[in-house]
Amino acid sequence: MANFNTHLSVAAVGSGMLATLCLQVGFVDAKDAILLASMGVLGGILPDVDLHYSHPSRILFSILGIVVTFLWVFSAENDLSILYLWGAGLGIYLFVRYPFWALFQKVTVHRGSIHSIAAALLFGLIVTALSFHAFGKNAFISWLTGTFIFLGFILHLLLDELYSVDFMGHRLKRSFGTALKFIDTREHISSAVIIIGIFVVWFLTPDIHQFLDTLTSAETYHLIFQRL
Repeated sequence: MANFNTHLSVAAVGSGMLATLCLQVGFVDAKDAILLASMGVLGGILPDVDLHYSHPSRILFSILGIVVTFLWVFSAENDLSILYLWGAGLGIYLFVRYPFWALFQKVTVHRGSIHSIAAALLFGLIVTALSFHAFGKNAFISWLTGTFIFLGFILHLLLDELYSVDFMGHRLKRSFGTALKFIDTREHISSAVIIIGIFVVWFLTPDIHQFLDTLTSAETYHLIFQRL
């Protein structure tokens, strides 16, 4: 399994490069490009939110709390008082860092249902819905944001699988196959919750047609090729 620094570094480089591409072809402005890069980094460490080792787990939830706090503060109405923004932001951070962290410690198993492609899809859909409904982003930017979470998450799973292969000894470690899986068949209840959550959250996401049209358009890739 790749360590925390590896996941963080690779997610930062990968999401930064992809966010730069989106900025240069005109999909997003500079502010949203920073948001996308941040979401990629967050997605790159999300699969390890179920770590039961105290130090890295606390670091992960501290980062998660900071990201969620700043997302809320920067999307809040300008007519709110500074003291209210500070107080609400602190409350959001403390909630994510302590009770939310404690809940995850009790109900999750590392490399269990959270460490799966289905969980990546669920987190991507949740972020897409929140970006649209809670943070006021348009449908296209919301889907891009969710996609960066999803891709960062998948990159994490791929790294863990690569670290399960001993290329020098031409053998597979015992951990091979525990990272990149669609769902954890051992954790029936939590896996069922994730699958149900995917279907429920899907109906809360914005219209996807513009996003898909852009993603599948030949003009899009012609523009990317020109910018490269």
